[in-house]
Amino acid sequence: MGRINGYPGDKRALYFECGAGISGDMALGALIHLGADAEAVKAELLKMDIGSFDLIPNCISKNGIRGVELDVIIRDESLRDAHAHVTYRHIKALIEGSGLSDNAKRMATNIFAVIGAAEAAVHGKNLDEVAFHEVGAPDSVIDIVGTAVAVDMMGVDRICCGPVHDGCGFIECRHGIIPVPVPAVMEMLKRSDIPLVIETDVTTEMVTPTGFGILEGLKAEFLPTFGVRPERIGYGFGKRDTGRFGAVRAILGEEYAQ
Repeated sequence: MGRINGYPGDKRALYFECGAGISGDMALGALIHLGADAEAVKAELLKMDIGSFDLIPNCISKNGIRGVELDVIIRDESLRDAHAHVTYRHIKALIEGSGLSDNAKRMATNIFAVIGAAEAAVHGKNLDEVAFHEVGAPDSVIDIVGTAVAVDMMGVDRICCGPVHDGCGFIECRHGIIPVPVPAVMEMLKRSDIPLVIETDVTTEMVTPTGFGILEGLKAEFLPTFGVRPERIGYGFGKRDTGRFGAVRAILGEEYAQ
């Protein structure tokens, strides 16, 4: 799979700025706005046995800034509730048995392994027994694998991020009312070098397990100072109203000499 053209030098870096949190659709939306072709990403995703879907990058403007708000529409109704007992083993086999590139497969399985390990710790189960609920839904699978595909298209040498900001309080999920940061994110933090900043004036979730799992699964390195000379910038907007700007900013460019 070819690189997106237009970047000088060999040390190409991708930097995620997560001051408004991160989710799967925000990450993939930012990469599409950055330059990953949505139709090309979809064509790669169709190499997996995940049924019919639409990947719609809506170009919108918030606070005068243009970006992408991503919609994933599952066309096969039988798949919409089929994720209730999808296990890590099932998703790993789905990815590894596909026609995706080896690099995209590696990144996608890494992301699911990181999330799966966190869910296993929270629920007291082994990794292969973990049933993904929200993360196992077809649209979440598309967000995760699509992000891996988009990163593969960019051919970057290094992936970095700044601190990740989350809210506080409680949210309702399939398991009921749970605290924010959510338990799976807290588990991932135990193994992470990426700092989490709590915004006490935001009483809802800003960081999803999918979002933080993407950073960890891509092995994003925390940089306390910005280290990329921007060549292209993308914004991926989330759908949750947090009272903040509500977007991940992704920057692709040449890495500054350290």
